Amino acid sequence: MNFKHALKALALYQFIGGILGLVLTLWVMFRGEVVLTQLVLRASLFAAGLYVFSILCGRMLYRNPARGLVFSLINQVLQVVYFAFGAYGFQYVAGLRIGLGLDMAGSWTFKFRVALSSFQFELGTETSQKLIGINLVALFLIFWIERLLEGIKSRRK
Repeated sequence: MNFKHALKALALYQFIGGILGLVLTLWVMFRGEVVLTQLVLRASLFAAGLYVFSILCGRMLYRNPARGLVFSLINQVLQVVYFAFGAYGFQYVAGLRIGLGLDMAGSWTFKFRVALSSFQFELGTETSQKLIGINLVALFLIFWIERLLEGIKSRRK
């Protein structure tokens, strides 16, 4: 895949992942099953901000590829690890997650999880979850973005 096609593919992935995340966030908030408290609204705004960031990363790849790749790298790093331990948890996916994780609640069990644009943020909400996982798609994209950044550096020389 040539450089321009790679940038377009990454841009499209991040753009679609961000749009899907925004739509799902709005759907969850307004379908009537969630009580809109101040905490829920803050978490939803935080999720929406991350999804908008993903959209902007995709858009930036067209305007300034070098800068877009740096921001895309940050976007993917935020998605690599997901966890939940007692009252704290974080999961952010803008696009696809193919995750391998370890569930430590009760017995130690390896989990394989697939998800589309999703967000979970736990702060001070006691749950019995104890898990940690790695998003293999985000990890792959990090390595791919680093190769694209190396390509930009070698073109400048």
